[in-house]
Formats: sequence, structure tokens, C-alpha cells
Amino acid sequence: MKTSKIVKTALSGLLACSLAACGSSSSASASASSGSASSDEYSYLLDTSDLEKPTLDLSNPTGVLKDVLDSGTLKVATSPDYPPNEWVDDSGKVYGSEMMFAKYIADCLGVSLDIETMDFSGTLVAVDTGKTDLAMSGYGWKKDRAESYELSKGYIGDPDSDAGHTLITTKANEGKYNSLQDFVGSTIMAQATSLQEMYVQDEILALDKDGTTKYEAVKTLDQAILGLASGKCDAVALDESTAENYVNQSNGQFVLTGVKFDLTPYGDYQGNVAAAKKGETSLIDAVNQIVDFVNEKGYYETWYSQAKQAAAAE
Repeated sequence: MKTSKIVKTALSGLLACSLAACGSSSSASASASSGSASSDEYSYLLDTSDLEKPTLDLSNPTGVLKDVLDSGTLKVATSPDYPPNEWVDDSGKVYGSEMMFAKYIADCLGVSLDIETMDFSGTLVAVDTGKTDLAMSGYGWKKDRAESYELSKGYIGDPDSDAGHTLITTKANEGKYNSLQDFVGSTIMAQATSLQEMYVQDEILALDKDGTTKYEAVKTLDQAILGLASGKCDAVALDESTAENYVNQSNGQFVLTGVKFDLTPYGDYQGNVAAAKKGETSLIDAVNQIVDFVNEKGYYETWYSQAKQAAAAE
């Protein structure tokens, strides 16, 4: 999804050394992880002064929403390795369509924004433990997530896109994979707790009656990319937009397989969602009102387009 800090960390390292010798390297999200900054540092994300805002009834807030309003700060967890939703740009700042949306949510609530960056696996833990109020990190709706967290309504960056979820492989394997069945017997990597992990388990591992397929969950996408480049895996499962950007930045080393996961069994939940701690309905209700307004106005589509262009330009 760019030559963002993630791609630079992964691809520059793997292209600079021999594939046989290349192993895991420190992740870009780790370089930006466990950090937060003052609200003034996020003014670059979005200027909402000329944007319409929904009328919210905040007269009787409860739980985390009350804490947010009382403290004057909305804390959001993210793993900045998923452009154009969120990534660390060349200047070292967290950017992306969801981070722009987070700024809009904070402004609608009349509070400052504080972004906490961390590994993807820690983002939902952060809302569970109260470290952050929301988590926004490229989540799609999943049944187990809905059972464990309060999930917002979906917001879609490009409603006209036919992008889905796919797998990439190396140039040497180009043409080898033409269906999900073809991945049986391969070694596949995906980010732990991601939608792609669910798809691999539900749609590839389920096809493997003999248990010959190997699946490895990794903390960050750059670990998976390094695994692919070093021969530790045969394919990586990714959001299609993310896949295209990694392929474009690989100098011909990686290719798209063109094979897509079948999303029809997962219902009509579309787009990305924000997550709050289970039971925090007051906060998620307010977020849903903002999501509805943003979807109606087409704001998120604009932010997604801007972030996608920025990611590609880097």
C-alpha cells in the first residue's frame, strides 16, 4: 500500500540482502509503537472547520464516553501498517483515512485526539484494558469480534471498487495459483487476528483434508512480506489494495495471484469498523451517529481517496 515506512523497512531490507540470508527484521510499527503525542500534533490529519458535523446529544453520557468528555481527550489505538487506512509516512507521522476519521470523531465530540500506535494484536487489548477509548485499525466485521467488543457501523472508502481480499506470491510462482484449492499444500502467512487469517482458515485450510497446508500468523505485515521474500512462505494473504501496493513496490519480486477469497458467507457487513470495549454502548452509539453522517456526506470516501493518493505518491 505504498512506499510507506512499513514497505521501506521491509523491502529495503529484503532487497539489500540475499533472500537466503534475509530473516525477520524489526517492524516499522514497532518503530512507531507504544507512543502517543499531544493533540496539536494531529492537526495535520484533517481540518474540519469547513466540514458539517452531526448534532449529537451528549447531555447524558455514560462510561467511557463520559470519561472522554470529562478528560477532553479521545484516545485511539491503531497499528500503522495498513495504508491507506493507517501508516507512518515518510515524515514519521501517523497518517491514513481512518486516522483522518479519528480526528473528525474527536472534533465532533469537541475533544482532542491522542493516537496510540502499537502492534495490531494489541489494538483491541488496548480498549479492553482501558489504555484507549477506541481502536481503529482496518477492522472488518467478524462474529467473534462482535461478541467480544462493541463494533461501529461500517464505513467504506471506495464503494465502487471491486477490491476484496487476495494472496500474493513471488515472481517465481507466477501462474501457479489460480484457485483457492491451488494453495492447499503451500505455506501461507497472514496477520494475526486479521480478516485474512479468518479467510485462510475458513477457505483454504478447510479444503485441506490431509493437513498438508501450513499457516503462520505474524504480528505485522512487514514480517509476512519478509517471510515471502526469504522463502519462509509461498503466499501472503492481504487486503487487495494493500496487496497491490506491496507488489508495486517490490521491483518485480512479488506478483498478484488474482485469486480472491469468497466473502459471501460472511454476511452483509461492509467496510471497516471501529471497536470499543464491550458494554460501552454510549460511546459506540455516538460513533455510529457520526458514521451515519460521514457515510451520508461521502466524507470517508474523500479521505480514503486522499490517503490512497498519498500512499501511492510515497
